[in-house]
Amino acid sequence: MLSEAQRQRLIAERCWEIYDLITRTFTVQPEFTSEFLELAEQALITGALSLRIQIEPDRFLQIEEEYDFRERELIIETYSYLLLNQALEVVIRADSLPHHQRDYRKRRLPHFPHHLHDEKGRIRSFTGRVEDFVSEVMTRLAHG
Repeated sequence: MLSEAQRQRLIAERCWEIYDLITRTFTVQPEFTSEFLELAEQALITGALSLRIQIEPDRFLQIEEEYDFRERELIIETYSYLLLNQALEVVIRADSLPHHQRDYRKRRLPHFPHHLHDEKGRIRSFTGRVEDFVSEVMTRLAHG
């Protein structure tokens, strides 16, 4: 069983992994660091990280993760990763809710329950990794 301090350390490490990913990948506003500190502190209290950051003038990245613990490990219990347009409408979304077992071609999702909703509303396989979602976002931004 993990102590509260151990749990908080694991959540803090996850928060800083996400911070590092975002700041390495996107040009962020100077105030993002101080805003992120508040979000990370909230994650320590609630066991969930929730953030939205503007990554282009007309695009936002939203990351929602809820945490649990097994053995001595942090588990991302549920997540939702979104690319939003300027009106905050979903462009693409990945999540771990078990409401889809098959992709748009009726094939079983190899990483169930992880899946991605693309801009055409189709369901695709997804690994469940935030790094892979950010790569997907970067590919879409590069292709307009």
